[in-house]
Amino acid sequence: MELFGVRVLGLNAETLHKVVLSLTVLAVVLGVRALLTVVVGLGTGVSRRSIWARKGIRLAFGAVGTLLLLSIWFDNPNRLATFLGLLAGGLAFASQNAVLSVAGYFVIVFGKTFDLGDRIQVGDVRGDVLDIGLLKTTVMEMGVPALLNPDPHHWVSARQYTGRVVTITNAEVFKQPTYNYTRSFNFLWEELRLPLRYDTDLQRAEATVLAAVREATAGIIEEGHRELAHLRERFLIHASELEPRVYLRLTDNWVELSVRFLVKTYGVREVKDAISRRVLTRFREEGIDLASATMELVRLPRVEVRAAEAPEAAEAPLPAHH
Repeated sequence: MELFGVRVLGLNAETLHKVVLSLTVLAVVLGVRALLTVVVGLGTGVSRRSIWARKGIRLAFGAVGTLLLLSIWFDNPNRLATFLGLLAGGLAFASQNAVLSVAGYFVIVFGKTFDLGDRIQVGDVRGDVLDIGLLKTTVMEMGVPALLNPDPHHWVSARQYTGRVVTITNAEVFKQPTYNYTRSFNFLWEELRLPLRYDTDLQRAEATVLAAVREATAGIIEEGHRELAHLRERFLIHASELEPRVYLRLTDNWVELSVRFLVKTYGVREVKDAISRRVLTRFREEGIDLASATMELVRLPRVEVRAAEAPEAAEAPLPAHH
């Protein structure tokens, strides 16, 4: 076939017709997809349901467009089967990690490993899920304890945002444990440890700490009981203590008082900060001292330095006087 007076190899009327038809199909599919995406987003704002709806629209129209294009170019089923077999084999051999990531995507979505907005930890990456793609998951990073990751690039150790967005390949769900902080139970058991001197009135200290914890976590226990009841309907869970509890442990230097309490997954640091401030204030009021291994140097001891006499000078005879 000639195009603008130039003979184009392999281009005939049938091929040109397929090209025009393919472009038309792409334009229609993309246009309808964009229209539906806009309609779904109207009046809903940003929510988990609207995000998944837009993802579903993109996947559905992508599949429809692909099938239409394949039906245009491969009118013979045998040729289509051969092409798909070669394509699948080539992809499996050339990009095994990509295939594993796609498999991980289906495990995440249909296995309910985590969802949009969940707080998760995969390996040494912790954060809130922003997006779940076919190959990777995007997370708003949070700090991790220095004991888990002493890397200087992780400068935040608390459960607060670092400001970085991290991508994790979906294949990681097959390689590392995935921790979900919010999937089934939106609460955590936290602990606060306090070192006390051995001569401390432990009963008074325990009562003071429990009062501070109950004030800072007011209302959380009732919500926790309701969610735990729903959780027991789905899983075999033994009785769990939701009320604050104090434990003591003896060490070489002090008595360690540990208070265990329930908090919501979001805002843990704020609750622990409020408890710490209340405990410090009331300990000062009641004269309860925290134990510490800190040394305070009040005064330097007096040091006298004397020069030793030379042995020759000490043994030399005194001069005679005439």
